[in-house]
Amino acid sequence: MSAEATTTFHSNADAATTAAAVQRVLADNKSKVLGQSPDGTQIDFQTKKTLLNWELLGRANVVPAASGSDVHLSLNVHHNRPPALMDGVKNKKAIEKLAGQIKAALG
Repeated sequence: MSAEATTTFHSNADAATTAAAVQRVLADNKSKVLGQSPDGTQIDFQTKKTLLNWELLGRANVVPAASGSDVHLSLNVHHNRPPALMDGVKNKKAIEKLAGQIKAALG
């Protein structure tokens, strides 16, 4: 079973505004940006290690869409960390929380 978690949601804001909201939420969560596209619509990041969780590797893609933009998020176990039985469940909860924070930041 894969530990990768993905989700997609629609934003009524344009791609640039949505990408800026994603970057703000990542900064607020103290995630480390590992790389991004020149326009900022694709962001590779690493979440912060916590007392109960290892770091996760993630990617956010913001794609222009009709009447706004679509946000595609993915989170997976960091390649330098040992896998655990409940990784898939924990990653799904983490990505749902991240998506909720981005939606809240958009308004």
